[in-house]
Amino acid sequence: MPLKTFVKVGSITNLSDARYCAGMGVDMLGFRAVQGQENYISPTQFQEIRGWITGPQVVAEVYGIQTSGEIAGILENYKPEYLEMGLTELALFSTLPLPFLLFLNDGELMNDFPIKPEYLMSRQILHTAYPLLIEIRSKSEAQKLLDNKRVNGFILHGTAELKPGLKDIELMAEVLELLEVEN
Repeated sequence: MPLKTFVKVGSITNLSDARYCAGMGVDMLGFRAVQGQENYISPTQFQEIRGWITGPQVVAEVYGIQTSGEIAGILENYKPEYLEMGLTELALFSTLPLPFLLFLNDGELMNDFPIKPEYLMSRQILHTAYPLLIEIRSKSEAQKLLDNKRVNGFILHGTAELKPGLKDIELMAEVLELLEVEN
Protein backbone atom coordinates (compact mmCIF):
# COMPACT_ATOMS: atom_id res chain seq x y z
CA MET A 1 0.00 0.00 0.00
CA PRO A 2 1.42 3.40 -0.81
CA LEU A 3 1.82 5.98 1.94
CA LYS A 4 1.27 9.74 1.63
CA THR A 5 4.85 10.50 2.67
CA PHE A 6 8.25 8.89 3.14
CA VAL A 7 8.50 6.78 6.32
CA LYS A 8 11.54 5.30 8.05
CA VAL A 9 10.97 2.98 11.00
CA GLY A 10 14.03 2.45 13.16
CA SER A 11 15.16 0.33 16.09
CA ILE A 12 13.50 -2.76 14.64
CA THR A 13 14.15 -5.75 16.92
CA ASN A 14 11.57 -8.29 15.86
CA LEU A 15 9.88 -9.90 12.89
CA SER A 16 6.43 -8.62 13.87
CA ASP A 17 7.46 -4.96 13.43
CA ALA A 18 9.45 -5.66 10.28
CA ARG A 19 6.63 -7.54 8.54
CA TYR A 20 3.96 -5.06 9.62
CA CYS A 21 6.00 -2.12 8.36
CA ALA A 22 6.88 -3.83 5.08
CA GLY A 23 3.22 -4.69 4.56
CA MET A 24 2.21 -1.08 5.20
CA GLY A 25 4.70 0.16 2.60
CA VAL A 26 7.31 1.96 4.70
CA ASP A 27 10.36 3.08 2.76
CA MET A 28 13.15 2.15 5.18
CA LEU A 29 13.67 -0.20 8.11
CA GLY A 30 16.50 0.55 10.54
CA PHE A 31 18.37 -1.98 12.65
CA ARG A 32 20.82 -1.11 15.45
CA ALA A 33 24.09 -2.72 14.32
CA VAL A 34 26.49 -1.73 17.12
CA GLN A 35 26.80 -4.25 19.93
CA GLY A 36 26.11 -2.82 23.39
CA GLN A 37 23.68 -0.17 22.11
CA GLU A 38 20.01 -0.15 23.09
CA ASN A 39 17.90 -2.24 20.68
CA TYR A 40 21.01 -3.89 19.19
CA ILE A 41 20.14 -6.76 16.90
CA SER A 42 22.82 -9.35 16.14
CA PRO A 43 23.68 -10.27 12.55
CA THR A 44 22.04 -13.68 13.10
CA GLN A 45 18.79 -12.12 14.36
CA PHE A 46 18.90 -9.61 11.51
CA GLN A 47 19.31 -12.36 8.89
CA GLU A 48 16.35 -14.26 10.34
CA ILE A 49 14.17 -11.15 10.00
CA ARG A 50 15.58 -10.06 6.63
CA GLY A 51 14.61 -13.36 5.06
CA TRP A 52 10.93 -12.61 5.73
CA ILE A 53 10.66 -9.06 4.39
CA THR A 54 10.75 -7.43 0.98
CA GLY A 55 10.27 -3.84 -0.07
CA PRO A 56 11.82 -1.45 2.44
CA GLN A 57 15.46 -0.46 2.14
CA VAL A 58 17.69 -1.54 5.02
CA VAL A 59 19.40 1.03 7.22
CA ALA A 60 22.23 0.03 9.55
CA GLU A 61 21.95 2.33 12.56
CA VAL A 62 25.54 2.77 13.72
CA TYR A 63 25.09 4.94 16.83
CA GLY A 64 27.90 4.21 19.28
CA ILE A 65 30.46 3.11 16.70
CA GLN A 66 33.95 3.80 18.08
CA THR A 67 36.15 3.61 14.96
CA SER A 68 35.64 4.00 11.24
CA GLY A 69 37.04 0.49 10.77
CA GLU A 70 33.95 -1.06 12.39
CA ILE A 71 31.91 -0.19 9.29
CA ALA A 72 33.43 -3.05 7.24
CA GLY A 73 31.95 -5.70 9.55
CA ILE A 74 28.58 -3.96 9.62
CA LEU A 75 28.48 -3.79 5.82
CA GLU A 76 29.39 -7.48 5.60
CA ASN A 77 26.89 -8.68 8.21
CA TYR A 78 23.89 -6.43 7.49
CA LYS A 79 24.34 -5.51 3.80
CA PRO A 80 22.46 -2.22 4.25
CA GLU A 81 21.54 0.26 1.55
CA TYR A 82 22.05 3.16 4.00
CA LEU A 83 23.87 3.99 7.21
CA GLU A 84 22.40 6.13 10.00
CA MET A 85 24.37 8.04 12.61
CA GLY A 86 24.69 11.18 14.70
CA LEU A 87 27.30 13.93 14.62
CA THR A 88 29.60 12.02 17.01
CA GLU A 89 29.76 9.06 14.64
CA LEU A 90 30.03 11.25 11.53
CA ALA A 91 33.15 12.88 12.99
CA LEU A 92 34.95 9.53 12.59
CA PHE A 93 34.69 9.60 8.80
CA SER A 94 36.08 11.58 5.89
CA THR A 95 34.17 9.37 3.42
CA LEU A 96 31.47 6.74 3.70
CA PRO A 97 30.83 3.71 1.48
CA LEU A 98 27.05 4.27 1.40
CA PRO A 99 24.56 7.13 1.49
CA PHE A 100 23.61 8.01 5.05
CA LEU A 101 20.99 9.56 7.28
CA LEU A 102 22.17 12.02 9.94
CA PHE A 103 20.21 12.48 13.17
CA LEU A 104 20.55 15.86 14.87
CA ASN A 105 19.61 15.97 18.55
CA ASP A 106 17.79 19.01 19.91
CA GLY A 107 20.18 21.95 20.10
CA GLU A 108 22.82 20.44 17.82
CA LEU A 109 23.95 22.88 15.19
CA MET A 110 23.98 22.14 11.50
CA ASN A 111 27.47 22.87 10.33
CA ASP A 112 28.80 22.34 6.86
CA PHE A 113 29.11 18.57 6.90
CA PRO A 114 32.29 17.09 5.43
CA ILE A 115 30.14 14.37 3.88
CA LYS A 116 26.65 15.25 2.67
CA PRO A 117 23.77 13.26 4.18
CA GLU A 118 20.97 11.89 2.05
CA TYR A 119 18.50 12.90 4.80
CA LEU A 120 18.65 14.92 7.98
CA MET A 121 16.62 13.54 10.85
CA SER A 122 15.35 15.53 13.84
CA ARG A 123 12.65 15.84 16.48
CA GLN A 124 11.90 19.37 15.29
CA ILE A 125 11.58 21.28 12.05
CA LEU A 126 14.91 22.65 10.86
CA HIS A 127 15.65 25.18 8.16
CA THR A 128 17.81 23.11 5.84
CA ALA A 129 18.47 22.40 2.20
CA TYR A 130 18.65 18.67 2.99
CA PRO A 131 15.55 16.46 2.87
CA LEU A 132 14.21 16.41 6.44
CA LEU A 133 12.63 13.48 8.30
CA ILE A 134 10.85 14.29 11.58
CA GLU A 135 10.52 11.88 14.50
CA ILE A 136 6.80 11.45 15.22
CA ARG A 137 5.48 10.95 18.76
CA SER A 138 1.72 11.05 18.14
CA LYS A 139 -0.92 10.71 15.44
CA SER A 140 -1.92 14.36 15.92
CA GLU A 141 1.69 15.48 15.39
CA ALA A 142 1.81 13.47 12.14
CA GLN A 143 -1.49 15.04 11.03
CA LYS A 144 -0.16 18.57 11.68
CA LEU A 145 3.12 17.97 9.86
CA LEU A 146 1.76 16.05 6.88
CA ASP A 147 1.32 19.14 4.69
CA ASN A 148 4.38 21.03 5.96
CA LYS A 149 6.60 21.70 2.93
CA ARG A 150 9.80 21.58 5.05
CA VAL A 151 9.08 18.00 6.15
CA ASN A 152 9.96 15.28 3.64
CA GLY A 153 8.87 12.34 5.77
CA PHE A 154 8.47 10.79 9.18
CA ILE A 155 10.48 8.62 11.55
CA LEU A 156 8.85 6.01 13.76
CA HIS A 157 10.41 3.38 16.03
CA GLY A 158 9.81 -0.29 16.54
CA THR A 159 8.83 -1.57 19.96
CA ALA A 160 9.90 -4.62 21.93
CA GLU A 161 7.78 -7.73 21.87
CA LEU A 162 6.28 -8.82 25.18
CA LYS A 163 6.56 -12.34 23.74
CA PRO A 164 6.64 -13.48 20.09
CA GLY A 165 3.70 -11.92 18.27
CA LEU A 166 2.46 -10.01 21.34
CA LYS A 167 3.31 -6.31 21.34
CA ASP A 168 1.95 -2.79 21.44
CA ILE A 169 2.05 -1.16 18.00
CA GLU A 170 -0.61 1.46 18.71
CA LEU A 171 1.39 4.58 17.74
CA MET A 172 2.93 2.93 14.70
CA ALA A 173 -0.44 1.59 13.54
CA GLU A 174 -2.24 4.92 14.09
CA VAL A 175 0.36 6.89 12.13
CA LEU A 176 0.72 4.41 9.28
CA GLU A 177 -3.07 4.09 8.91
CA LEU A 178 -3.30 7.90 8.81
CA LEU A 179 -0.70 7.90 6.02
CA GLU A 180 -2.33 5.22 3.89
CA VAL A 181 -3.38 6.43 0.47
CA GLU A 182 -7.09 5.72 -0.05
CA ASN A 183 -7.93 3.77 -3.20
